[in-house]
Amino acid sequence: MLAPVNLLVLTALSSLICLAVLGSLARSGMPGIREAVWANVLTICSLVIFAQQAPGSIRWLTILLPNLLISAGYSIYYYGICRFLGQRAPVRLLATGVAALMGVLWLYLYVWPSTDVRIVAASLLHGFISGGIALALWRALPAVRSRYSYLFTLAITLIAAVGYLVRAAVYVLGMESVDTLMSPAFWNVAFLTLGVLLSPSVTLGVIMMIHDRMLGEREREANTDFLTGLLTRKAWWRETGRLHAQAGRGERTLTVLTLDIDYFKQINDQHGHAAGDAVLQHFARVVGEVMRAGDVVGRLGGEEFSVALPDTPLWQAQHVAQRLMQAIRDTPCFYDGRTLRCTVSGGLAQCEPGEPLESASLRADQALYAAKAAGRNCLVMAPPEGYKT
Repeated sequence: MLAPVNLLVLTALSSLICLAVLGSLARSGMPGIREAVWANVLTICSLVIFAQQAPGSIRWLTILLPNLLISAGYSIYYYGICRFLGQRAPVRLLATGVAALMGVLWLYLYVWPSTDVRIVAASLLHGFISGGIALALWRALPAVRSRYSYLFTLAITLIAAVGYLVRAAVYVLGMESVDTLMSPAFWNVAFLTLGVLLSPSVTLGVIMMIHDRMLGEREREANTDFLTGLLTRKAWWRETGRLHAQAGRGERTLTVLTLDIDYFKQINDQHGHAAGDAVLQHFARVVGEVMRAGDVVGRLGGEEFSVALPDTPLWQAQHVAQRLMQAIRDTPCFYDGRTLRCTVSGGLAQCEPGEPLESASLRADQALYAAKAAGRNCLVMAPPEGYKT
């Protein structure tokens, strides 16, 4: 069995390695990373100082100071994780807890010396903090993209919380008594060994959560048109392909609406490309207000857009499209003191049983061309696949 001093040093070294990885993510600017870095620094410093405990050592330096550092580090970790999750941390409660702990430690170091009481007090505070982190992670679960990293970190912090409470119970119930953290007593060594596993594991969990969020942000950037905030062409085809697969199994109907802003080139030529960008953004805002939650809207390129309308037969899609086109007509775009009005042309095609999505989209495009040929500012519905006029 390893000696307590070796366990403390091992925990510090493993935490230092995790800190090096965490530090590489600091430049991402993600909320909570800076706090996590400082929390690890404080924790590592406290472990190194704890390891200096020996007969005749300066008690405030090897007992009070490292307890202050590790408690402050845990509190900062709690605060940082809450920032990362977009939640409010109980800052005043944490500060009060750390201050109260230091008062108790001072009393039971200099007035009524008792290592057992000091262990109980520190364990209760650290258990509360670990439980608070676990609760914050649990609350965040419904909104996260990937749950694995959150569940991993939640499990680690929950185990830590239970471990601290068990540690407090061991010394409250008198199952063991020690006079120093360096004691080779069974429970003391067992809890220090648990710390070797849990301390770096929390940081690993945080690193995984940060990585998941960064990956999600990169995916959103790749899938989102930077100007309008709508799906890119590739993302629209992927999402609509999923809806089409469901329609192919007979689970739902699917109608494709293709839209094109009328005389968009003239807007660019007369008012400048910045005005054209403003019109595109205005169009996207109106679409976001009018279309339904399940509709999939994407910018295919330039001034052309497509909308996938699930569970919407052709006749119903016609009403949806006309409502959108009317909203575009009735809602002007205000840019640089000017009022820019625009209209759109549209083509509708309902996916026929067994029809490839590409075929339905092509029919919607052909209907759009027919709308433009008919004078623009109108909607044309494509005939069924194979229908000859």
